[in-house]
Amino acid sequence: MAIEAALAVLQTEINCPICLDDLRDPVTIECGHNFCRSCIQQSWADVQDRFPCPVCRHPCKDRHMRSNTQLGRMVDITKLLQITRGKMKQQEERRFCKKHNKSLTLFCEEDRELLCPLCTQPPDHQGHQVRPVEEAASHHRQRLSSYIEPLKKQVADIQKLVATQDRKLSELREKVENRRAKLASEFDNLIQSVEHEQEAVLSRVAAEEKHIQRNLIANKTAFSDHISKLKVQLKEMAEKSVMSDVKLLMNIKGVFRHCENLEPPGVYCFQFSREEFSLPPQCSALQKIIQRFREEVTLDPETAHPNLVVSEDKKSVTFVRKKQRVHKNPKGFAVDPVVLGTEGFDCGRHYWEVQVDDKPEWAVGVCKDTLSKEEKQPLLRQENRCWTIQLKDGDYVAQGPVPVTLVLKEMPRGIGIYLDYELGQVSFYSLNDMSHIHSFRDTFSEVLKPYFYVGCDPKPLTVFALKD
Repeated sequence: MAIEAALAVLQTEINCPICLDDLRDPVTIECGHNFCRSCIQQSWADVQDRFPCPVCRHPCKDRHMRSNTQLGRMVDITKLLQITRGKMKQQEERRFCKKHNKSLTLFCEEDRELLCPLCTQPPDHQGHQVRPVEEAASHHRQRLSSYIEPLKKQVADIQKLVATQDRKLSELREKVENRRAKLASEFDNLIQSVEHEQEAVLSRVAAEEKHIQRNLIANKTAFSDHISKLKVQLKEMAEKSVMSDVKLLMNIKGVFRHCENLEPPGVYCFQFSREEFSLPPQCSALQKIIQRFREEVTLDPETAHPNLVVSEDKKSVTFVRKKQRVHKNPKGFAVDPVVLGTEGFDCGRHYWEVQVDDKPEWAVGVCKDTLSKEEKQPLLRQENRCWTIQLKDGDYVAQGPVPVTLVLKEMPRGIGIYLDYELGQVSFYSLNDMSHIHSFRDTFSEVLKPYFYVGCDPKPLTVFALKD
């Protein structure tokens, strides 16, 4: 058994990893692995720049390979040892039937079992096709041989697919670099406010690259695993085919079942998604787009704080000292002087403008419609439900999940609000010069409504109508 194991290991070592047969005219490449000269040349036939090793995927710089004559002599010696060992196996003693203590000289094709002459007596194998061991072994050797070539073809085909996936990885890197350069070139010509958008787009491209790369590598790993399984099966077939008749036929049913159930993994293909990004309305090319998505936003008196007065056209709101309602409105804000817009947005792109003039205190933006009575807390505790720009105590702050203090060149007398629901973006612009103030990036899953914090001064806050 030790000699057989050693021969099996030696046989594995002299096999070409590509054709899985004995090495013919063996050559060694840069990484140290050995192949048939014709096999490695065929494997690199369609490769132009770098030549990956079929075993370790090491990228060889060129097609350089050197002949390994010493390994060729070892292949010849191993073949000679196999012939000698085959003759010795023929001289091994035959196995005996455990039930009748007779030589196992017959094989039942229906049950795939070795039998002695007494085992064929009725009723166990009555009517079954029973052959002499030599005849059955010859038949099943031929069957085993019929599986070897298809398995070799599967290995070769999947290795080609692995090479294809390698090329796809190179194509992916090239396409990502081209796209990154194109995006960078476009963004370089825009004003400073666009830099935030540029960073976001490049981040999405990088994330998509990583996602596709992970899938390609996982697909490649699946192919490699399948190749390993095929090689194990081939090795088992090769070992079985040189066994003695009795050993060959033992558990032959399981060998065939395992071989027939091997299924290769599917090929993963990728395609870049269409990149979308938003630019500020001061870019002349986008001015028409902003006008296209401009909304007629109105104020909802039902949500107004008791000290707020909403105009009849629902476009203006003012803080007064005297409360306007004796009874509490369940939809209204009770703590801060806030009113919501009537319109709710759960998809699409929307733009509206608010006039703030020289009010000393205000906040505009969007909030979740689920801001229930219990959740209508003071302004500073609404950061997880609102995305706003506010002026309070002389400071401009972008109030969202993470508050950001803003430094503005001049006091904006009007604010433009742009909501892209699918993109998860809320952007604010100064109507003084249409310059970008700040953008929030988040993920929206609820209805959003325009949000207006009026402050406690008597100056009105007004929503511009479409005709303005």
